[in-house]
Amino acid sequence: MTIDDAIKNLEQAKAKGTKAIVLAFWDASMFQMQDDSEWEAIAEHVEDQMDWSSTHDDLRFLVSQGEDEE
Repeated sequence: MTIDDAIKNLEQAKAKGTKAIVLAFWDASMFQMQDDSEWEAIAEHVEDQMDWSSTHDDLRFLVSQGEDEE
C-alpha cells in the first residue's frame, strides 16, 4: 500500500466517525531495501498474499486481555 492509499483509508475511517485504531506498518528500510518501485511491488504482493487471519486472532486475544484488566 502506498502512503497516499493509507492516508485515504484513514480519512475515510475518520469521516465515518472512527476515533482510534490499531496501526502497524513496515517500510523498506526494515528489510534493508530501498524505497523504490521494486519495494512498492513487493509491498503490494505481500498485502495481497499475506494471511492476516492469525494476526487478527492475536489482536482479538490481546483486546480481550485488555478488557479483562479493566
